[in-house]
Amino acid sequence: MTKKIATQANLSEESTLLKVVLADTFVLYMKTYAVHWNYKGAKFFSVHRLTEEHYKALADAIDEIAERIRAKGDEAPFSLKDIMGSADLNEIKESDVGTDQALRDLIKSHEMLSQKAREASIALDEVDDVYSADMMTRRVGDHDKAAWMLKSFLQQ
Repeated sequence: MTKKIATQANLSEESTLLKVVLADTFVLYMKTYAVHWNYKGAKFFSVHRLTEEHYKALADAIDEIAERIRAKGDEAPFSLKDIMGSADLNEIKESDVGTDQALRDLIKSHEMLSQKAREASIALDEVDDVYSADMMTRRVGDHDKAAWMLKSFLQQ
C-alpha cells in the first residue's frame, strides 16, 4: 500500500476527520448524560450506573481527540454552535429521554460513531498519521463495547 505524503492539505483533512468524530462524540456525551439524569423506572439505578461509566469514558475521549487536533496545529471547537455544525448525530428526543427508547438511541449512536471512527482510522492511516489512526481504532472498540453493553442490558 502506498502512503500519501503529509501535506498542509492532508493536515486539514485529518483535522476535519477528527473534528467530526469529536463533534459526534460530544453529542453522544450529552445524550448519555441526559439519559443518566432523566431515565425513569425500575431499572433506574442500573441505567444510572451504566451511563455514568459511559459518559466518563466519552469525556476522556473528547479531551484526547481535541488535544490531538491541537497537537496537529489546528483549533479545537470552542462553541456548541461549532460542535453542532460539525455533528451528524442528532440530539435525543425529549419524549424518549426517560425510556428504553433512549437506550436504543444510544446504541444506534455508538454504532454510528464506531463506523465513523473506523473510516477515519483508515483515512488517517493512508496519510501515515499512525497516532490518530490508532486513536480512532481504539474508539471503534470502545463504541462497540458500549453498544454491546446497552444491547445486553435491554435483553434483561
